[in-house]
Amino acid sequence: MKPNIENNLKNDVEVIIKLYKQNKLNEALNLSNKLVIKNNNVPFVLNLNGLINLSLEKWQNAISVFKKAINCDSNFVEAYNNLGIAYIHLGEHENAIENYHKAIEIKKDYANAYNNLATHYDDIGNYKEALKFYVNALNYNSNHMLAQNNLIHLMNYYNPDQFEENPIVKANNEIKKININFSLNDKITNLNIGTYFKKCNNIVKKNLKNLNFIDSQIHRRNGYNLNCDRHKKAFHNHNIIPKYCFTCFKVQIELNAVSELVKLFFIFDQLVLPNNNIRKCFVELRQKIKGSYKALIYCSSMDDAYKVSKIVNSYLVKILNNKFKLDIKRGCTEFDIAYPGYKDAKNLDKVKYKDDWKQLEVMIDQEIQNGSKKGKKFFSKSLNGVGLGDVLIINNWLDYAKIIGDESYLDISDDFFSSGYILNQIKNRDFKS
Repeated sequence: MKPNIENNLKNDVEVIIKLYKQNKLNEALNLSNKLVIKNNNVPFVLNLNGLINLSLEKWQNAISVFKKAINCDSNFVEAYNNLGIAYIHLGEHENAIENYHKAIEIKKDYANAYNNLATHYDDIGNYKEALKFYVNALNYNSNHMLAQNNLIHLMNYYNPDQFEENPIVKANNEIKKININFSLNDKITNLNIGTYFKKCNNIVKKNLKNLNFIDSQIHRRNGYNLNCDRHKKAFHNHNIIPKYCFTCFKVQIELNAVSELVKLFFIFDQLVLPNNNIRKCFVELRQKIKGSYKALIYCSSMDDAYKVSKIVNSYLVKILNNKFKLDIKRGCTEFDIAYPGYKDAKNLDKVKYKDDWKQLEVMIDQEIQNGSKKGKKFFSKSLNGVGLGDVLIINNWLDYAKIIGDESYLDISDDFFSSGYILNQIKNRDFKS
């Protein structure tokens, strides 16, 4: 190419990338399509066009363009990797795996392909293979944040029996060996938690360099999939509340101090419920949603919710000294904002399921069936006991408390890892409202 043509191409590519980052995908695709016509033998241009098609869920178009990029450059590892991603979305897993391996064959240290392989095996519940490829990704790029976060999440429901030399696996295993000297039958004190937390953080410091863990919720799952992604998609796309959600109840606990949230986590970790209900503790990151520290226990009926609330309340009164608010509500807060009164468990008839919503739910199910086949994740039961992920999230909680001016974090520890993730998530929240 002549220098002026190269400069023109560079300028066009920069415009397209800017539009892509601004999520102006259709504009980016239109310009990219024109650029491909003029430069149909430039692998980078073809790959960029494929990425935009991926983002627009035009899987077949993406596959076609990535193949053209590979025809132009048979060693273009990014195109092989992206081709694998496109095949995953179509549910063509063997083709996806083949292309991930092809990328690795060309570039042995290509961490992205290892992570994508691991994610595939993670999704289908083959945790042994997932572990192997997450570790491989980190062996070649110890700063690969996705692989690091994915591996930490994996150990929430899988105990590694290999790769114990990996620093993440090693830290998790060492934390699990620490004796927790408190139970639901004891008084859980800030001093006990602080001592335990310090031991855990010393292990983390010894093993890990990058401590920016992108999560703020600690779950204890029972292996049942509530299918919330489907229900929220129906709500966001059509402004309807799915029928299933009218039978979904939650025992909600609100707290005023992060020190109490940490105590509640230990209660949830050891709590035995008749139906082993799904539960989670978290800090509130959503805009325009009141409150800072919350916990939820998911229930399948009002009767189930009453039984759960009675059991939980007995421990909360003893351990949290009445420093909490416990309610039973229905469904998600966002639903209640759109349909005021929906979450009121004392007046279930205030908002009812509408007959014309049924057809919209059928449409959503068709969209999902015809959409991406990626992310049909196998749900496993959470492991008991505290793991590395729990410790890192508690660090995020303490950072959150410090940022919003809740000095109760000092009752647990003033020595924790600050998180750019938390700061970025809450920088626009108004905590005075």
